[in-house]
Amino acid sequence: MRLAALLGLLLALAQAANANPYSQPFGGFSQFADSGSLRPFCRDLGSILGSATFHSARSLGFSGFDMGAQGGMQFYPDRNDRILRNNGVRAFGLPWAQAEIGMPFNFDGFVRGISFQGVTIAGGGVRYGLLKTDDKPWAPQLLAVGVGHALVHQDFSASHLGASVVGSMGIPKFTPYLGAGFDLTHLHVRNDIKDPLQNGRQLTTTETRFTAGVQVKPWQFLYLHAAYFLSHGHSGAEAGLGVRF
Repeated sequence: MRLAALLGLLLALAQAANANPYSQPFGGFSQFADSGSLRPFCRDLGSILGSATFHSARSLGFSGFDMGAQGGMQFYPDRNDRILRNNGVRAFGLPWAQAEIGMPFNFDGFVRGISFQGVTIAGGGVRYGLLKTDDKPWAPQLLAVGVGHALVHQDFSASHLGASVVGSMGIPKFTPYLGAGFDLTHLHVRNDIKDPLQNGRQLTTTETRFTAGVQVKPWQFLYLHAAYFLSHGHSGAEAGLGVRF
């Protein structure tokens, strides 16, 4: 129960930080979207979509399997993101159900998705171990990660591509990790928002991402992780737990 509380607390904080706890984070899109707020909103959205795509730099190995729950939150919206700010949103985030499988030649594949707070998201990606897997204490590991998402909301749709390089080393029960990468997010406004000048508008943002975290394995097949990230100059947190074979 204490392990499950880590992810639950992260998501609860995102909800509790809303000035209006009964509104969805993206529920003010049709009302508050304008020409100056769409790009900051797109960056904030990419910040969440690109979160929690790794939790160490060790590949699963052929026939390995990992299944769990992951989540990410940004502590506050961009100051020009009036879509979220005018809707009373402070911290905001999303959870995912995620499954991973080890493939030949040091590749891992993973899929993730959720229908939550008025949005439906489907995504997945691949990871590639750049160094030979070595489970000796403090042996360095290096991983390349690529991920993509598709998101649908009644007022907008979005797609996301992300890439990162991750390094880690530690002992079996404790593994610190660092990552650096970028998020490319494409936003498409639907045709039914309040500002007619923005109907059908499309735009793309690209932002850097830096992550520092730790994975802990209290039991052989069970892990949990927590991390801090910095995306387009804004802080956030990731957390997750799962079983890994």
